[in-house]
Amino acid sequence: MRAVNSDIQTIDLSYIYAGRDTSALRQVSLTCRASEITLIVGRSGSGKTTLARCINGLIPHTYKGGTLRGEVRLADESLKHLSLAQLARRIGTVMQDPDRQIVATRVFYDIAFGPENLGLPRDEIRARVHEAAEQLHITHLLDRDTHTLSGGELQKVVIAGALAMRPRALLLDEPLASLDPPSARDALAVFRRLADSGLTVIMIEHRLREALGVRPEHAIALNGGEVTFDGAAADLLAWLDAKRNGHSGNRAVSPPRRDGGDVLLAFRNVTFAYPGARQAQLRGVSLDVRAGDVIALIGPNGAGKSTLCKMAIGLIRPQAGRVLVGGQDAGRTTTAQRVRTVGYVFQNPAAMLFANTLGEELAFGPRNLGLADAQIAARIGQALAIVGLDHLPLDQSPFSLSFGQQKRVTIASVLAMQPRVLILDEPTAGLDDGTAEELLDQLLSATARPEAIVMVTHDLMLARRFANRVVLMVAGQVIADGAPDDVLADAEVMKQAGFDPLAGPDTTHPR
Repeated sequence: MRAVNSDIQTIDLSYIYAGRDTSALRQVSLTCRASEITLIVGRSGSGKTTLARCINGLIPHTYKGGTLRGEVRLADESLKHLSLAQLARRIGTVMQDPDRQIVATRVFYDIAFGPENLGLPRDEIRARVHEAAEQLHITHLLDRDTHTLSGGELQKVVIAGALAMRPRALLLDEPLASLDPPSARDALAVFRRLADSGLTVIMIEHRLREALGVRPEHAIALNGGEVTFDGAAADLLAWLDAKRNGHSGNRAVSPPRRDGGDVLLAFRNVTFAYPGARQAQLRGVSLDVRAGDVIALIGPNGAGKSTLCKMAIGLIRPQAGRVLVGGQDAGRTTTAQRVRTVGYVFQNPAAMLFANTLGEELAFGPRNLGLADAQIAARIGQALAIVGLDHLPLDQSPFSLSFGQQKRVTIASVLAMQPRVLILDEPTAGLDDGTAEELLDQLLSATARPEAIVMVTHDLMLARRFANRVVLMVAGQVIADGAPDDVLADAEVMKQAGFDPLAGPDTTHPR
């Protein structure tokens, strides 16, 4: 039975960010109904995140100075004059970047934050926290410090915090971006149950085929800030296929693995455990990254992938074992020495972006390497071309960009330093399939590409298409390391990771 008075409607919604000349949204009118899942898709920069910010009130409450026209309504109520706190009680929000939504140092208190602000009794708060944690299978994390969690674990904590508020509507901006396939299936099942119970669920998502598996009733596509499709979700794939009109693309082929390449980065029997964790995040990990490697580092959330990568740049020190960067013990090198060999792009852009303009952001690293202005300008131009953002003015604020564009800016900022090894933590989060594949095409075919690339990813098809080596981690250990078709088709090792094996070599072209 359909819930009463929970439909979300936008009426002639338009928005121009402060300092921008073009509209991020143009007269967007749509209705998202109660008891339904509405799936919103579109390429990076199409207006999806801006639409989400308008619905949950971040525009105009947080993003100030822009020009907003039209309105958003929840049933018969205009949301125009409500505060962010009032909006949060009506519309639960899970944004693309979980770091920005974590407010407490302990998982239990982070999930409890919203109900506490509603003034609920302590027993009610505790019941809501445990109910939300059980829905997402994260009760084992309740006593953990939030800064020790992986990106996927953080994402589940943020989703739990939204559910604990028991809102009338749920707005999900890329909720699957940091989740491994089993966790993504669990989260989608929760969203389906919530919609079936009467909530209005709006899901912005690039992992299209997984999202369609939850049987959304309604789909909307955006392009250039305008609605280009508004209809039954069952018709979306046919519409997208017709729009592509048979275009197959020309993908750069990853080079074959060169076992004899120089060892650029090495982990020797590395062990590490966060305080309060039930088990070590890394347990005797040994791994070489050689020149010529394009490695897809895969595994379930909490397997230790991000922890391992952070060791490469000295953010975390091993409790046992050694990390060698360019043949030297990382613990005995300076930050400047490490970044010349290893560049690390964080999963969430908010962890990296800091400058007022793109020019300042991109010049920061090369300038600290002592490069001349002409060299810096050349490297910035080259890096922006690789990530497909060379059309953007350098005086623009990176914070006015979409999440996907911010992601590409952070990649460019590291590319501008020209490290020998580039580590990309979830490089396709926030990017649609086409943009993600174009980015990797450009990166792999660039003349100044890094000597080795490590991609932490949950996208198994991307691993097969672009990597020449797959390293699979489970519970802090490497359980497989080999050619993509060998590892990804191995039913036994994939089952250990909770993944379904990919059958047969990939012969398809990316979209």
